[in-house]
Amino acid sequence: MSNDKMTATSELICGLQFEMFPVERPSPREIVDAALAHNPVAIFAMLSGGDGSLGTTHWCMNNIPGCEVLHINTGIGIERTRMFVRETCKQQGWPLTELRAKEDCGQDYDEIVSEHGFPGPAGHQFMYARLKERAVELIVRQRKTNRSDKVMLLTGICHDDSVRRSGYGGREVNFKGAQMWVNPMYWVGQSFIYHHLRASGLPRNPVAVELGMSGECLCGAFANKGELAIVRRVCPTTAARIENLQSRISNRHPWGWEERPPRERDTKTIEMFSPMCVNCLKSERLDA
Repeated sequence: MSNDKMTATSELICGLQFEMFPVERPSPREIVDAALAHNPVAIFAMLSGGDGSLGTTHWCMNNIPGCEVLHINTGIGIERTRMFVRETCKQQGWPLTELRAKEDCGQDYDEIVSEHGFPGPAGHQFMYARLKERAVELIVRQRKTNRSDKVMLLTGICHDDSVRRSGYGGREVNFKGAQMWVNPMYWVGQSFIYHHLRASGLPRNPVAVELGMSGECLCGAFANKGELAIVRRVCPTTAARIENLQSRISNRHPWGWEERPPRERDTKTIEMFSPMCVNCLKSERLDA
């Protein structure tokens, strides 16, 4: 694709700046090159431990000089996934930054739920802000030196995901202040990511194989009935923790991890920029 064809326009939507590419559907390399033209001061591949993020991270680490790995530890995930991320980065020689919602950002899931109850769909944005977004804001503050600096954050989001509720709307490069969110695999799709993962020979996360998702965040905002039983089969310790928490707060907040609060706001109108929650959002688990 020529440079002329790669000229992007930008659009401001709901306070977020989106960079829009021509209809030719640029390749991962072209998307990344266009993003690199903004001269980011740091570059991170976001590795949750799921298959999609693993395949994307492998591609990024082998194709983007200076790329590092970032893992957000929400404090309510399966420990085997965190161990998988750490071990994979160690074996591959990938520089890893792990930011913890509780220890690094002061956001304790148990305390949050004890005060507010389990979130339900309407509480997703609140949980995202507390458990993930604050960690991203922290790494951006740590890496920026000038007000105009950008930090590049790479995800495995694809056009065949259901991404409307995560605020993407089909755009490959998205700006939120100093955060530059880049989706290099957007047009090649999930099939390319999984093919690349198989070709790389990287072992998959056993939790992702068994659970169908990374298990790095089990806040419960979009939990289905019966999902706790699935978690129990994969990680009895995590399921027991959630059950104990349900028991402790039941007098004040009489609904469970898989249930909605009794007086939720209308969740159908919620639009948010939450790029690390596509796996939960794309299942469209709202039943109302």
